[in-house]
Amino acid sequence: MTQISAPRRQLLLGYGASLLAAVAYGSVAVVGRKIVIDFAPPLVATSFSMIFGTMILFALFHRQFAADIAAKTPGRAWLFVAIAGGSATWGVTFWFLALKEAPVVLVAPLAGTYPLMAAVLASIFLRRLERVTWQTFAGAALVVGGAILITFGVQ
Repeated sequence: MTQISAPRRQLLLGYGASLLAAVAYGSVAVVGRKIVIDFAPPLVATSFSMIFGTMILFALFHRQFAADIAAKTPGRAWLFVAIAGGSATWGVTFWFLALKEAPVVLVAPLAGTYPLMAAVLASIFLRRLERVTWQTFAGAALVVGGAILITFGVQ
């Protein structure tokens, strides 16, 4: 049996996690549409989504929670955590608002165009950490182009 190198294992874990995220987000689109149409307004759905997400994360990571809080984390790091959390919250909020007003088959592809925004922001803010190539931008543009084709194909 061949050993997989640590960097290769990390890459494979990253790909696997990405695919699982796609399944989870795809499920959220369908379930979210049902929620905002039949059960709750978008802001209520957002609130409960964030509350349940927090509870699940705490259940999974409660052992590390105290150590993470007690760590000598610089204040600047908490600022970035707050920005990331705020961005995620706005993303979830707009997601449910969009699902209330438009079909899943339109909302999911449009929301899925975030790779282009991520590539642009990474090239600006993460220059020292990541190299964003033209191939990255081309791939993101293909994702956005596909989303546009799907969106215009919806009647």
